[in-house]
Amino acid sequence: MPTVLIVSASPVDQDRLRLGAEEREIRQALQRSKNREQWRIETNPAATVNDLRRALLDHRPAIVHFAGHGDETGLCFETEGGDSHAPDIQPIARLFHIFRNDLKCVFLNACYSESQADAIRAEIDYVIGMRAPIGDDSARTFSVSFYDAVFAGTDFRTAFDLGCTTLDLNSFPDKDVPVFLTSPHLERTTLTYTAHVPEVERVLLAYLNTPFSDRWSHTTTGEPLLPTLRQHYGERMLEPVSRVRVRSMDRIEGESWRVAVDIRASRRTAASVFYFDIHERTVLLEWEASVGLWSVPPKSYLSLGSNEEVVARVTAELSPDYYGRFRENQTSWISLRLVSNDGDSLHGYVRRHAPLAEEMLPILSDGREHRLTLGLKNRTGDPSDSVVSSLLSRSWIYRPNEESTENSEGSTF
Repeated sequence: MPTVLIVSASPVDQDRLRLGAEEREIRQALQRSKNREQWRIETNPAATVNDLRRALLDHRPAIVHFAGHGDETGLCFETEGGDSHAPDIQPIARLFHIFRNDLKCVFLNACYSESQADAIRAEIDYVIGMRAPIGDDSARTFSVSFYDAVFAGTDFRTAFDLGCTTLDLNSFPDKDVPVFLTSPHLERTTLTYTAHVPEVERVLLAYLNTPFSDRWSHTTTGEPLLPTLRQHYGERMLEPVSRVRVRSMDRIEGESWRVAVDIRASRRTAASVFYFDIHERTVLLEWEASVGLWSVPPKSYLSLGSNEEVVARVTAELSPDYYGRFRENQTSWISLRLVSNDGDSLHGYVRRHAPLAEEMLPILSDGREHRLTLGLKNRTGDPSDSVVSSLLSRSWIYRPNEESTENSEGSTF
């Protein structure tokens, strides 16, 4: 039988919290549920870190619910004397890792717990935290609504959505404070409550079920996009989509958003990323960014090469590989691995110590992949090797009529 372990702490040197009321209302949520015989609740009040370790051993919970204080430095457990103790989060994450076969969700109902949740998600599939301070009543209302849904048999993501919606329905001001995170092996997700989610799902479902040549009506470009749509899609057949679900929404800048979604079509689910322009209640697709459009098709670029600058939306990362004449000039050039949205891969090179390199290295120095819009030029005769001539955008949102970075390498070998 799965167990919810409620771990609570309200040290004597902190403001007192009504943690007993939260525990009581979670128990009442279980008693209201038709599935009341399928779950068990265990409690660990005034918890020290050693109490947490012992409780994990004794109960092997499916959910750990921490209720108490938190700040940017950590979660506040108690000492044996009842004072605050905020241990480093990494040992706690490693402790949870030991019990990962049973433990599926960690719920940190404490202020400023997002950074702790982010550390824990490396070990546990689902984690809920708080981005900012949250009122006592809001925290309790959110958690009770979450467990109403869990005990009714919903998944954790749906339970999170219902908890946030309950705050919104009851006009709580901190409805966007809870944050839902998943582990990297579940396709790393970070999601907060926003009124945009239902509208984005509605617009994207309509877009995906609209014939290709008519999709311009859902885009920021509008009808002038029609010739490009016809060229891009050709005679491809439409595959009906039955469901779209937003996994995460990240604001890039201004009104531009990057949205990760799961798409259900033909009894299979695929993950994808789309870009949107959201202004109040108007949601439009940034089509060029969403399909990763190049000014010259990637396959044409790779087959023929280009002496003119090509606008290329790529996933870029630093690479140890040097080829051709670049191998002999490693002290002068930085090597990049560039991948188009179609999966075509090529090598890009940036001259060391040039202004463009100084602009790109802070972005790429973390060793991760980054979606960038670059200007590429071929100067070697080998179309798989390209010189990066400009950084046009730090995302795939790029509008050629707007001012962009102009950092040409301006030299040959």
